[in-house]
Amino acid sequence: MNQEYFEWILLLARWLHIVVGVTWIGTSIFFMWLDRTFTPNPNSKNAGHVGDLWMVHGGGFYHVEKLLMGPTKVPEELHWFKWESYWTWMSGIFLLIAIFYTGSGTFLLDSSVSGVTYWQAVGIGVGSILVSWFFYDFLWESKLTKHKPMIGHILTILWLAGMAYFLCHTLSGRAAYIHIGAMLGTWMTANVFLRIIPRQVKMVEAAKKGEPVNQDWGKNAKNRSTHNTYFTLPVIFLMLSNHFSQTYGNQWNWLILLLISAAGAAIREFFVVRLKNPTRSKTFGAIGICLILGVVIFTRENTGNTAVAQESHHDAPAAQAAVATTSAEGMGLVKGVVEFDGDAPQTEKLLLPFACASHYNGDAYSNEILIKNGKLKNVLVRVVKGLEGKTFTDVPAEPVIVDQVGCQYEPRVAAARVGQKVEFINSDALFHNVRSITNSNEVFNIAMPNKNDRFTKVFQKPEMFVQTKCSVHPWMNAYVAVMDNPFYSVTNENGEFAIKDLPPGHYTLEAWHEVFGTQTKEIDVKANDTTKEEFEFKKKD
Repeated sequence: MNQEYFEWILLLARWLHIVVGVTWIGTSIFFMWLDRTFTPNPNSKNAGHVGDLWMVHGGGFYHVEKLLMGPTKVPEELHWFKWESYWTWMSGIFLLIAIFYTGSGTFLLDSSVSGVTYWQAVGIGVGSILVSWFFYDFLWESKLTKHKPMIGHILTILWLAGMAYFLCHTLSGRAAYIHIGAMLGTWMTANVFLRIIPRQVKMVEAAKKGEPVNQDWGKNAKNRSTHNTYFTLPVIFLMLSNHFSQTYGNQWNWLILLLISAAGAAIREFFVVRLKNPTRSKTFGAIGICLILGVVIFTRENTGNTAVAQESHHDAPAAQAAVATTSAEGMGLVKGVVEFDGDAPQTEKLLLPFACASHYNGDAYSNEILIKNGKLKNVLVRVVKGLEGKTFTDVPAEPVIVDQVGCQYEPRVAAARVGQKVEFINSDALFHNVRSITNSNEVFNIAMPNKNDRFTKVFQKPEMFVQTKCSVHPWMNAYVAVMDNPFYSVTNENGEFAIKDLPPGHYTLEAWHEVFGTQTKEIDVKANDTTKEEFEFKKKD
């Protein structure tokens, strides 16, 4: 399907999902408010009277009265609140499948999170939704939770915590969040479809026949409806999180999910009990606000600088792409080629947003393996032994450029000196973020919502490697080698590398590739001489 048409379908489906979701959640909140606002009317002569309420809206008065089934005669026409729920779930599942289960899992998988395959991830995603419902329903249908509901609440929270941790360590962060949202949404809709409506139907049918109405059915239905209202704010958060990478893109994304969900449930409790129990209401409101503020502060500590938009950006410095041909007087030059033996492995075909897909002539593929005429690009060649005891302070003033273009990093592999500027750029007309995965340097997560946004980082410690990712588009990876010496080179599209101004001596040379691993060679460098070396990689068995 044409990608532009596909994105229109996604937009319309999201529109439907939001509209019916707002309708469903609105009715849930309204009925919870009604049940806690009714006041018994001693003047009511209606059998089964629970309470009534007067409201004003639209230039008129509304008189609502709640009557228990059984004593009350069944009206000829009843309005059932169910289709809002069903359409919310159906549109949500459609979006889940369309976004995460198409394109061989382009948005579903994240190699930096786990090594699961596409079909394994699909099984985990679908299984998490179905198995979670059976667990939740079995738990709340058991006699244990009928007599000790607090145990049910604790086990439900533990299940949610376990699923959040598991999915955030298995799928991409974005996919994990949406699957947790789908899990809770399935609980809510299945509550309506399998528990609330069927039991209400039984009660109505019994009342029509003049038979005794089992009020336990109503209590059970009301209990599930109450569950649903506490799920509403967490589910809304998960629906919105898709647009905020500081949540699902954080290294503690599972914990952020749980804390924000707990805050949503606490704030919902504030509104549910504020008329009947103001003290409890204020307590839970304060808890919810504190949790949200805590998450904001926690994530802010890992955010770093803000990207700044500029009208244009310069190209990567020529020195990054060119291969050195000479060295300083008395120094040596090491140059060569990295070859690949065999047919080039096929990388993953990407299902890209239209703004990125238009960058390519035809299909787009992941760029972790780039081979041209048997020559391998993006191999880091560096000196790993022979420089012991030496320090180098000549840090280049020119920045290393890492661009985001066509929803991929260019270059995918870069190298910078400790203390050298590394400039990240967004050349795409859509939202990216740059999140670091590092053991030695500062962790950061920078939003880059606009084309030509840029920000600069300076890494203070040597590291192999600082990995950068876009959490919005989980296939986007780049590796920045932070070097404490100037003797390194990254192969160009012709597989060429060159390390200049290397003092005479004996060295160990290493070639590293993201997919094919490392190789080493022992070399001897002579003054005013060129040492030629070749590396050859093969496809791993």
